[in-house]
Amino acid sequence: MRSPLKMTVHRPAGRLSQYVRTFQVFSMTRPAGVSVLDFGGGNVLVPVCFGDPVLIEDSASYELPMAAVVGPGKQATWLRFHGTIDQVNICFLPGAAGAFVGMPAPELAGRIAPPDEVWPRAFLQAVADLQALPPQQRISKLADLLLARLEPSRQPRAQVRQAVRLIQATRGRVTVRSLAAQVNLSISQLERSFTRQVGMGPKQLARQTRVSALAAEAVRLASPDWAVLATNYGYADQAHLVREFRELTGLTPGRFANAKSDADFLQDAVAYHRAV
Repeated sequence: MRSPLKMTVHRPAGRLSQYVRTFQVFSMTRPAGVSVLDFGGGNVLVPVCFGDPVLIEDSASYELPMAAVVGPGKQATWLRFHGTIDQVNICFLPGAAGAFVGMPAPELAGRIAPPDEVWPRAFLQAVADLQALPPQQRISKLADLLLARLEPSRQPRAQVRQAVRLIQATRGRVTVRSLAAQVNLSISQLERSFTRQVGMGPKQLARQTRVSALAAEAVRLASPDWAVLATNYGYADQAHLVREFRELTGLTPGRFANAKSDADFLQDAVAYHRAV
């Protein structure tokens, strides 16, 4: 049985496309419970929930507040959807959220900033007023609200933006040394700039991007050959892949493969169906 959680991706146009990777619209095809393994990948997310709350499954479960800012993390995160799902995620490109939220990336890394800590009251009220609108109008209004807050002076330097694009284009198969050479920075300059402007180093972003891309391919295969995938994605061997996969997701590839028949790959995330 495929996961009942569906995500529709809307890519912004114009100036906003330099900062926002996608608007993600979540819905449920039938009442069910779904756990989502979110690979992260340096993105900053702002979930705008109009239906039942999403729970973060950590050492304890807690609700994700509407319009909270979910900073980049070093490991995949489990989310739990249940009930009426009516949600739009604003997914910022790595390093780009600071031009809107006014909070330095290192302060966002590994945490969830409460909405009242990030957004003015008028912004939060305007977001709440979108509930009665259909998804496409919500996205249009959210784009307008974001553009009204844009501070280009707080965006990452051009070399960091270029390095992020290279990591994504190569699906994480690039070394820090190669990145630094291609964007004309020293390794130490690139690492410092990434930590300050993205919230994690370039190596960490590349690792997460590579695991996410590999998982997306594994989900599409009836019987993934992990040794072949390890070679295709530039791991030293299958053991190296297993270590990376387990460290970044908390799952072994074998356990992931056993669950994937009931899963959909969304965007940097896998949704697992749980019968209610």
